[in-house]
Amino acid sequence: MSKLQNILILTFVVAAGSLPVFAKDFPQGKWRLASYNFEQKIAFPIDQSEVTLNISPDGKLGGKTGCNVYGGSYDVIRGKLKITDIISTMMACEEPSLQFERLFTGTLLGAREFTYKDGTLTITDKKTGNFVRFRRIFPLNECPNNLSKTQDKISSSLPLQ
Repeated sequence: MSKLQNILILTFVVAAGSLPVFAKDFPQGKWRLASYNFEQKIAFPIDQSEVTLNISPDGKLGGKTGCNVYGGSYDVIRGKLKITDIISTMMACEEPSLQFERLFTGTLLGAREFTYKDGTLTITDKKTGNFVRFRRIFPLNECPNNLSKTQDKISSSLPLQ
């Protein structure tokens, strides 16, 4: 085999080996916020707002924070969660929605741990003690729309700087 063929095979094996990490470690699908706990106490009625998290196997996530729509990326490395690159629409939200959204996205960005048990996904930021807990709405294969395009839709709706 040529050196180029070896490189291509190695690249394919590494890439193929990294894809199942998302599917195996971080449960995909559509989730709805069931409860939360933030160090800074706020009264945000989640039963009156749609707060969701859509997780796709390609390392993208997104959803609604009640007033805005957000998207970002995730990875799981050696069992540790890493959520990055969260972007959001910038609607003029009233309090406490605006404060909730800042704490919600801050918790996602600071989180390194998650648990999944009995249809419940809990994402925790151990530094602050904040967590967000979701109940599954749809498994990935039953989702009504393509979750992997969430971030693209948000990016295209944000003004250029």
